[in-house]
Amino acid sequence: MKAILTYHSIDASGSVLSLDRDAFRRHAASLAGAGLRAMPLERLLALPADATGVAITFDDAFVNFATEAWPVLRDHGHDVTVFVPTGHAGGTNRWEAGGQLGVPVLPLLDWAALGRLAEEGVTLGSHGVRHVRLTGVPDAQLETEVEASAAKLRQETGRWPGAFAYPYGDVDNRVVAAVRNRYGLAVTTEYRPVSWRDEAHRLPRLDTWYLRRPGGLEAFGTNRFRAAVALRRQLRRIRRVLMRGV
Repeated sequence: MKAILTYHSIDASGSVLSLDRDAFRRHAASLAGAGLRAMPLERLLALPADATGVAITFDDAFVNFATEAWPVLRDHGHDVTVFVPTGHAGGTNRWEAGGQLGVPVLPLLDWAALGRLAEEGVTLGSHGVRHVRLTGVPDAQLETEVEASAAKLRQETGRWPGAFAYPYGDVDNRVVAAVRNRYGLAVTTEYRPVSWRDEAHRLPRLDTWYLRRPGGLEAFGTNRFRAAVALRRQLRRIRRVLMRGV
C-alpha cells in the first residue's frame, strides 16, 4: 500500500483540522517503528505498484507545525511537504467569512520561519494565494492563484515549488489543467490510498483526523486498515450526496 497522509494543525481543540500532540507523536513513532519513514511525494510515486510507502503532508502552514510537528518528524527521519497559502503567510487561517465551524483561529508561519524550515529539509508546496475554492473563480484569478503562489515561494525561499494542494480539495478539469502547467504533481482530499492508475495532478490522500484514535494509523497496510479506509471513503461519498440534496 502507498498513501499520502494529510495533517493540518497539531493542537488540542478537537476540531476536524486538528490532531492532538500525543496522537501525532504516536503516528510518527509507529510509522518509524514499522520501518516506514515518510518519503518525498515524487519518490513515493516512483515506487513499484506493489510497494509499501508513505508520504506526509501538512496543509496551511500553521505555526504549530514548526513547534509541534517538525521536531518529531525530524527526530524519526520523516520527510514532509508543507503546503503554504502564500497570501496568508504570517497571518491567520481566517480566510472564510465567519471562519470554519469549530476550527480555531490560529497563526500561520511567516516567510522567515518558512525559509528556515526549507533550509532544514522541509519541502514547501503551494496551497494557492488566498485559499479559495478554485473551481468558482474566473480564469484570470485561477492563473494568479496558481502562478503567483509559485512565484512568491520562489522569491521568498529561493526554490520553485513542485507540488500543489487544492484548497478544500476543490478541483475540476479546468483547475487541473492550470496546475499542470506549473507543478509536477498535485494532491486532492479524495480519501483513499495511492494507486498506480492515479494521475499525478489528482493524487488522493488519507486525512489523519479519521486515524486519530489509538490503533488507527498503527494498522497501516493491514486488511483491517484497508477495510476501514474503504468504509470511511464510502461514508464520505454518501455524505456528499446527501449534502447536495439539501
